[in-house]
Amino acid sequence: MSTMKKQFTVEQRVNIVKEAEQIGFNEAAHKHGISSRAIYRWKDKFISGGEKALKYGAKIDPEVRSLREENDRLKKLIVKQALIIEIKEELIKKTSLRISKESRS
Repeated sequence: MSTMKKQFTVEQRVNIVKEAEQIGFNEAAHKHGISSRAIYRWKDKFISGGEKALKYGAKIDPEVRSLREENDRLKKLIVKQALIIEIKEELIKKTSLRISKESRS
């Protein structure tokens, strides 16, 4: 018994993504007999390239993929730098409090 891969039209894919946003990806996936990961991929493709990117067999532009990866890397770097700044600010507060207490003594 072979399983056939379901193929959806671009319009169906767009509607399934919209539905998943409303009712949840797992529920929409179960309803349509596909994986939630497939819907997430369709969503990513739709965001990056519109309906054209949702055509069966359409590939994400390598430049777009590269820019997304760079964007993700830079976001992580910003979070890391913000955490470092926050830690340093806390250390400065603690150090200045300790110094002011010592100078009063």
